[in-house]
Amino acid sequence: MANTLKNVQSRSVGVTAASLYTVPADTTTIVIGMTGANILSNQNVDIDITLHDSASATGTHVVKGATIAPGGSLVPVGGEQKIIMQTGNVMKAVSTDSDSIDIIMSIVEQT
Repeated sequence: MANTLKNVQSRSVGVTAASLYTVPADTTTIVIGMTGANILSNQNVDIDITLHDSASATGTHVVKGATIAPGGSLVPVGGEQKIIMQTGNVMKAVSTDSDSIDIIMSIVEQT
């Protein structure tokens, strides 16, 4: 089993749900860290991050309505918390303002 460390970057996430990462075929992925940064200089934004299995349009919340101050960040995954994703799972995010959040996911892909 090969382990590949990666960073996945999503810029300017906004009011339309953005797919941050989809697990490739024959792969298990461990999310070892995730940081969301408010790139606006003048207002708070709220963020929802959800994990979707391959058959579900409705995801399970990692965070819901988490507020990030201007220029601030949120670390919903890291430290002792990890998320295991299976083939076809999708991590998504949506914000309360257009083009307002940058997200970095640190992952390990096991193939």
